[in-house]
Amino acid sequence: MADVWLVVVLAGLLTYLTRIGGYLLISRIGRLPPRAAAALDAVPAAVLTAIVGPVLVTGGWPERVAIVACAFLALRLPLIATVAIGTLAVALARAAGL
Repeated sequence: MADVWLVVVLAGLLTYLTRIGGYLLISRIGRLPPRAAAALDAVPAAVLTAIVGPVLVTGGWPERVAIVACAFLALRLPLIATVAIGTLAVALARAAGL
């Protein structure tokens, strides 16, 4: 269990360092070139695809159904609500033995 907490703390520290590093870099440069800004705008979609894609292909039916449902829910609900509903749906499906 201590290993899990170590990973959580180190991941948080690494996230903080990359965020502050980006802020410091941009503050020195002043303004990002348009191509760099476009590349950074594409990162969230790429990360989401990298996380969801493998689960959609190799996951079980509860995960697949939750991903498709969350895709529709995300059009109407805030992100945190969509994530909470999807997580709860998969947890309940797994608890039910599906």
